[in-house]
Amino acid sequence: MFASNSTILSSVAGEDNQLAAGALGIAAILTTTAVYFTLRSKGKENGFPKLRGFQLYHAWDFFYRRYDFLLSNLNRSSGKSFSFNVLHHNVIALAGEDARRVLFTTPHFDLSEGIKLLLGIAPQIENVNDIELEPDAKGDTIPHFNRKLNRLFSHNRLEDVLPTLLQDIIDQAGKWGNGGKSGRIDPFIEVYELIFVLTARMTTCEELTKNEADLKRILELFSTLHTSSTPAAVLLPWFPSPARKKTREATTELFTILCTYVEARRKAEPTSEAIDVLIAEGESTQSIADYIMKVLFAGVINTGVVTCWALVYLAIHSEWREKCKQEIQDLIFRHSDSPPSSTLGEKLGAVPISGWQNELPMLDACLQETHRICLTPMAFRRNLGKEINIGGQVVKRGDFVVYPIAEFHLNPEFYPEPYKFDPSRWLRPDPVPNATHKFLGWGSGRHACTGMKVAKLEMKMILAVFLEKYDYELVDVDGKRVSQMPVPNRNDLNQTGPLGPTCYLDFKQASTD
Repeated sequence: MFASNSTILSSVAGEDNQLAAGALGIAAILTTTAVYFTLRSKGKENGFPKLRGFQLYHAWDFFYRRYDFLLSNLNRSSGKSFSFNVLHHNVIALAGEDARRVLFTTPHFDLSEGIKLLLGIAPQIENVNDIELEPDAKGDTIPHFNRKLNRLFSHNRLEDVLPTLLQDIIDQAGKWGNGGKSGRIDPFIEVYELIFVLTARMTTCEELTKNEADLKRILELFSTLHTSSTPAAVLLPWFPSPARKKTREATTELFTILCTYVEARRKAEPTSEAIDVLIAEGESTQSIADYIMKVLFAGVINTGVVTCWALVYLAIHSEWREKCKQEIQDLIFRHSDSPPSSTLGEKLGAVPISGWQNELPMLDACLQETHRICLTPMAFRRNLGKEINIGGQVVKRGDFVVYPIAEFHLNPEFYPEPYKFDPSRWLRPDPVPNATHKFLGWGSGRHACTGMKVAKLEMKMILAVFLEKYDYELVDVDGKRVSQMPVPNRNDLNQTGPLGPTCYLDFKQASTD
């Protein structure tokens, strides 16, 4: 999500086809150089123990199975921070309360620079090269991103677009199974796509969200970016691999499609839609397209994963599903004076933003607990400021840090029976009494997610429609009821599905609809 210029277009256009022999020759030379760097490991790096052995192997392991890599090495280090190399970069895997506190309260830990090296999947308009660490040269990327996001997600815009978002959810559900009345869906496909539609509605324009072919193509391009993000593409960025070519082609096509819509909006009557808001701010077509790419990428992953898994959890835990359903019906009763013949969209559309935000504690608790258990991402940052001391160990300027959220969220010291789905923990006055930061799913402190309120709103609306409209159960590929929770694949970068057999939701229209 986080670079900004249009040089990729000229770069892609000017890239010559390379002879296989020449490419292999260059690869051999540069691989030798890379090996030299990876073997230069010391016992400690600024006080952080360095993983022993072949550093390229550690980096490869990190990109292939980052969850297992980090947690297993933290266990070997007795829960203490350690370091390893990605090429010539020093990467520090953080652990412990002191590290969490410093990470989420220090302004110089930069997200955009962190993910360029350590994530390697977000669509980039410029090459992912090392940065020149000049004073204050790169520190404003995320604040600038967030300021624009605040304008797009203002309270007034949310109030205006709320009925449209609800209708989008109902319309998409109407395409499932037998005209939306009954059927079977894979939530990690259909619900994920629904989140994408809602995010596009909030960040682009009506013309795009009504063009199903373009929406489908954009989603395909994001999928290509995900599947093309291999360790080789990150660790050997100079090698002309098929994955690298696919990444560049997908990014270019995605960028071109979005630029076309921005240019069309420049010639149209101004509205309050997102693209028009950015045009009115004086943003260039390229910067708007780049920004939309970033927001779509950032806005879909967490929201999609949590929503899908929440539906799965509520299928298994029927007692919490019934509590949430009753809460939604009570919310409608308090705010809607529509006649009984009103549609579900009309009833839910009468609920103000404040009602969605403040009057659904059961649903909030279920979403929070799902988020805690199933979404276990990494916090990626790069220190762009002065040296930072963590327990006598030093994070130098230019160092990268990575923090596995599971080190906190699945820690029995803070969450007894951490793998148990227990939403009631979030209904207590102080859910996590021993921690400085109570929940890290949306970031915390100086590094909290700006789009968190909108993401929560989207999740609640989807669950409200689904729970009110359908009765459903979790089944396997043969349609047999599943009574135990699937296990999330925590090494999957986006964790968009379970580890093992795929699960489905069998649904039918509820008798109360």
